[in-house]
Amino acid sequence: MSLDIGAALRRGFDDLTSETGLLVVAVLVLYNLGNLVATQSFSSELLDIVFESGAYTEAQQQAIASFAANFPFALDFGIALATVLVLLFVLAGELVRFWAIRSFAGPSETAVGSAAERAGMVLVLGGGVAVLLFVLGSVAPTLGQIYGPMGSILGSLLGSVGSLVLLTVFVYLRQEIALNDGGYGETVRNSFARFMDDPASIIVLLVVLGLFGLVASVPTFLSAFLGPGPVAGVSGPVLLSVVSTVLNAVFQALGIAAVTAAYLQVRASAAEAEV
Repeated sequence: MSLDIGAALRRGFDDLTSETGLLVVAVLVLYNLGNLVATQSFSSELLDIVFESGAYTEAQQQAIASFAANFPFALDFGIALATVLVLLFVLAGELVRFWAIRSFAGPSETAVGSAAERAGMVLVLGGGVAVLLFVLGSVAPTLGQIYGPMGSILGSLLGSVGSLVLLTVFVYLRQEIALNDGGYGETVRNSFARFMDDPASIIVLLVVLGLFGLVASVPTFLSAFLGPGPVAGVSGPVLLSVVSTVLNAVFQALGIAAVTAAYLQVRASAAEAEV
């Protein structure tokens, strides 16, 4: 049976507007705000490394620094502490998603009775993939700037393509960790097998969710390119970053709910086929 994209989206929206969905959104907003401080602080420290490399002229550094002014939540932690902080938030994010998946799926769909039984796998397997995604998406493009504009382009291309492939092929990995009780190897194999059951449909679903998620990037775009002035005494970049963070939490919750609904469809279909 092919994946019913419409049914997955409908259940995703229903779950999003439920009490559970609102709670998940609230938790994601708090997490994202903390993560915003960590990631912007880390990005700011990486830019300092780029500047110190001598790969850019003073005028080019000033141009990049003007764009870096859109990191209003960055704190001067130093690269070592900023790295530790951002990695802790990456791992914490996996625990939040683990809880959200189990909440959306409900106890009847959960093969693991105790969440603590899977906490280690969440941090090791899920966290490992999340760290790799962070490196591909954030670290590679920034450090690529050390080698000049071409290095920046290649770093961004590598990060974008690598992240996209990893996220797509292992789209069900978090659901497999949260809702089944297999070991590490079985979890990875099952995750890939669920994707291969109907790759075209889940890719379409991810594209649709990605288009929804573009709404959350609009405030960031405005902050980066329009340079809005202060609103009610709050600087434009700060206000727009908060708005973007809240919107992102909403669409993150929708994505988790819809992909979980899709996973449950595919898992049920596979179970029926085995019978």
